[in-house]
Amino acid sequence: MVFLPLLFVSLALGAPMNVVLPASASVSHPFNYIVTILMENHDLSEILGSSQAPFMNQLASSGSLATGYSAVNHPSLPNYLALISGQDFASWSTSDRPPGPGFNAGNATNIVDSLEASGLTWKAYMEDYPSTCTNNCSPGNCYLGDGGISGLYAPRHNPFVYFDDIVNSSARCSRIVPANSSGNGAPDDLFLADLQSPSTSSNFMWLTPNVCNDMHDCSVSTGDTYLSQLVPMILGSNLFTHQKAGLFIVFDEGNGDHQYPNDQVYALWAGSVAKTGFSSSNQFNHYSFLKTIETNWHLPALTSNDQNATPMLEFFNLPPDGPHGHHPKQGQLMKDPGNSNQ
Repeated sequence: MVFLPLLFVSLALGAPMNVVLPASASVSHPFNYIVTILMENHDLSEILGSSQAPFMNQLASSGSLATGYSAVNHPSLPNYLALISGQDFASWSTSDRPPGPGFNAGNATNIVDSLEASGLTWKAYMEDYPSTCTNNCSPGNCYLGDGGISGLYAPRHNPFVYFDDIVNSSARCSRIVPANSSGNGAPDDLFLADLQSPSTSSNFMWLTPNVCNDMHDCSVSTGDTYLSQLVPMILGSNLFTHQKAGLFIVFDEGNGDHQYPNDQVYALWAGSVAKTGFSSSNQFNHYSFLKTIETNWHLPALTSNDQNATPMLEFFNLPPDGPHGHHPKQGQLMKDPGNSNQ
């Protein structure tokens, strides 16, 4: 007997639907919801084993860690763009400038196009992003300025505002929202409130902390404290305790000492869909993240970069035969990294 996937549609008039698949679809879909948090500018060796990052090391021991995960370029912006579009636009993105003439991706396709075409929902949460755009606004009313409400919001950490088909659409601009109701970052109350119900959550959720909480301008200890307060609330939310939801925490790039494919950064999966106490040194990169999203929801590749990338399926609790009739590659059980730098 064949069971057709079920679609649970938000009852709010005009609201886009969230696609929720039953447990029987888990072979093809490790998760129905994903939250991605972007941190900044530290090598894996600066985090793993560091006494300044006790919480992230705890997560590394209990979650599913990719020790062979590399950024694809320097500085920040090309990595952010690669994560959602399959290309880094290095000819202009390495300037790290705010979006504007000569500094945007134009009509290039991106993950938003693929998600919406498949009836999936998305939302991008930015710490210290203005709730209403009053200056530096795009035709769709996206905020294109720098600083936000606290001076700590950076557009180079918001890849969505570099694509014309996002910033020119009022509907899509409305999906880029503040994570917090007041300035200076945490607590990310608006973001956390959305996780309390599938009807307010999106299938694909992205969170950019401000430039202090993400460790760009502030210390590793500051960023670790931020995550130690936020992540337990994410994993303990209604969405994560009752739905197939995954959390991915990753750094955009290392500190600049290494180049792709040797720019290893902290990249970790958590949530009930992820393996526990697991680590793999297999090589992955930002295109692998995109390929994972595409594989999960059977979305088309955006470029040859994500088409040829390996999805990060070995980090999930999949049936033994894997998602396409083969056993996923195995890593190893994670040992406690302790406090010794690697």
